[in-house]
Amino acid sequence: MPGKSAVLLCAVAAASAAAIPPAHARSPAGFLSQGQFSGQLRSYYFSRDYSTASAVNARAFALAGLFNYRTPGFLGGLSLGASFFTANALGSQSADPKRVDATLMGAGNAVNVLGQAFLQYSGHAVLVRIGDQLLNTPWAGASDSRALPATYRALYGAFTPVAGLKLRVLRITGFKGRTAQGFFQDNLYYSPTWHGDGSYGGISNLPASAPHAAGALAFGATCRFGGLQASAWYYRFLGFAHMVYGQIEDGPTGAPIEPFAAAQIVREWGRANRFAETGTRFFGQPGTAVDNLTLGGIAGVRAYGASLSVSYDRVRREGVGALGAGVLISPYTAGYATDPLFTTSMIRGMVELGPGSAWKVRAGEHTLGKRLRLSASFAEYRTDFAGLDTELYFGVLLRLGGWMKGLTLRNRLGISHGNANPGGGRFLYNRVMITYAF
Repeated sequence: MPGKSAVLLCAVAAASAAAIPPAHARSPAGFLSQGQFSGQLRSYYFSRDYSTASAVNARAFALAGLFNYRTPGFLGGLSLGASFFTANALGSQSADPKRVDATLMGAGNAVNVLGQAFLQYSGHAVLVRIGDQLLNTPWAGASDSRALPATYRALYGAFTPVAGLKLRVLRITGFKGRTAQGFFQDNLYYSPTWHGDGSYGGISNLPASAPHAAGALAFGATCRFGGLQASAWYYRFLGFAHMVYGQIEDGPTGAPIEPFAAAQIVREWGRANRFAETGTRFFGQPGTAVDNLTLGGIAGVRAYGASLSVSYDRVRREGVGALGAGVLISPYTAGYATDPLFTTSMIRGMVELGPGSAWKVRAGEHTLGKRLRLSASFAEYRTDFAGLDTELYFGVLLRLGGWMKGLTLRNRLGISHGNANPGGGRFLYNRVMITYAF
């Protein structure tokens, strides 16, 4: 399927270039040379260390590149875009697959994929993009915390009828996970061997014989009024669940000292056809109907570049017949820990842990002209089937300036204790990330 995208993109590019008047470009090559090229180089080293003998410590290194090209506009607002993603372990992977952190870039030595190939229209307060693309929506996004991001085969549209109001529509038909070599009709609940990618990531509840995923449909609205911003989304994860998600928050005012707060709600329902057909269980709990209610809130204060906040989320336990006794179904974030819940941490969150409650305290500091960012958090999860889990997190990010502008150094450390870890012990996850954007 990726090959079809490349052929389509090249064909449209050639036809479009030929349609440009001579005043703008004398040849297809001249037209294409006027486009914009950007990208990022990444050097990532991840290490997993466990305190119990039932888990094997793992390491992974990847040198990656994300190379993006966008043509100049033509025919009143059209443009073409493409991105090539590549990651290579440079022969550094352990010969023992169990000792490789396959979530970084996969179990193999290289990933090479055309991650984006799309046609876009922008103009008159409208943006429409069709093809393989990055997305940025609450429950379907890039999940960009590994060597390569996740991308989607989709139709995306956004409309801004008046200042402060943005309407969006989305139809997903294919998905490329962070370690996948192409786009497939699946999501993060499918078996890692479903399409030959043994390191797909995610929760992988469905067996290899599960039927193809039909994708997702979504509608969203974001509105700013006064100092508040409210957003509402409806997702239909076809064959999995219906979801309504809402969030309201107060925006920054620029005052030296200012409190802030936000609230969120998730409501899911529907027959989980894919799970019901295969007898899937979550946390050992069977069920054929999705029934979830999640409520959350956060409050804190910002002062002179520093911040302190406390957040809380609760996933209500449901009765007999509810899949996983009320588990939150999230086909494009499950196992990635990239959902928008306030208490989600680096390693996991309530999507991965099931019904129960969680709280998190977080502190941050931006200094050196916002080039240095320090953060620390502690989260506690009390869930019905896993019991007590905690996660302590430390992060440091430095953006360099001057002749090294574009270079970013970052380290993230998560220390998890609890039953969700292998053997119920400690899990220490360290991620060293060096990136250069151009």
